[in-house]
Amino acid sequence: MPASVLALFAVHISDGVLEWPWLLGGFAVAGLLAGFGAWRIRDEEIPQVAVMTAAFFVASLVHVRVPPTSVHLLFNGLVGIVLSRRAALAIPVGLFLQAALIGHGGFTTLGVNSCVMVVPALLAWQLFTGLQRVPWVKTSFFRGGLITTSIWLWTLCLIYGLVLLAAQTKLSALLVRILQTLPALNHQETSMPVSPMQWADAITFHPLVLALACVPAVCAALLERRLNHAPEFAIGLLVGQVVVLVTAFLNCLVLAWGGQENWETLAQLVFVVHLPVAVVEGIVLGFTVGFLARVKPEMLCSMLPEKERCTIDTLP
Repeated sequence: MPASVLALFAVHISDGVLEWPWLLGGFAVAGLLAGFGAWRIRDEEIPQVAVMTAAFFVASLVHVRVPPTSVHLLFNGLVGIVLSRRAALAIPVGLFLQAALIGHGGFTTLGVNSCVMVVPALLAWQLFTGLQRVPWVKTSFFRGGLITTSIWLWTLCLIYGLVLLAAQTKLSALLVRILQTLPALNHQETSMPVSPMQWADAITFHPLVLALACVPAVCAALLERRLNHAPEFAIGLLVGQVVVLVTAFLNCLVLAWGGQENWETLAQLVFVVHLPVAVVEGIVLGFTVGFLARVKPEMLCSMLPEKERCTIDTLP
């Protein structure tokens, strides 16, 4: 496979892939996000932004082999949790360093890549903050619910992505047989899907498939209950997976809608390839956030509004 095509498997789009309106729009939106992140920044916040920028850059050096290419941890979720809206400053700098030092991404696509990474980071900030404020966050049933939701969502994304790819290959006949075996679908209904997305919708969101997806989710929740991790682990797992899925989804949309060529099939493959990354990053983020909550909770205080931020109370 050509190196130019392999580069598209990363969530950082290279030069020469997108149309120029998307490049200009990316820089415009990235500039607005950076202005939002820099608003009323204090001198004491700059070192923390610099440290998280370095961590974001170093994470791109650790590659996971997923044939025919390799992927790496994104860490934009952790940057968003620690820096809140300041993530809109750290991530573009990290992406620039990746493009300049290791050739990952591109300079003309720096604006688009920044938007693809920053928007999920801000989502991670809001999602983590909201879940931490739930009154019963430390109860076992709530943690189990978060684990179940994480694995259930990931399983459905895996099924949806695989069906999308199968619908565009010679496996359509197999999809017909699968639809015919599902209850509540007759022969007329099996002939209704005509596009890959309709195939994916018909199979993934069938009640039987939704119920079967709960099996690994419940098993993972029971396992987590036996291991008895910190409450932040379940939150970090969900946030980490959601952020990777949203990042990969936005990257696929940009490739499919703004590419100079028809990258739709490849964009769907990019999404499927990053599903293992979502699991790994969710686990890593869960352990990382749980560790920080015990030994360095002030790093998570940046999530709170200015009036609620306080000096750190040491844990007993």
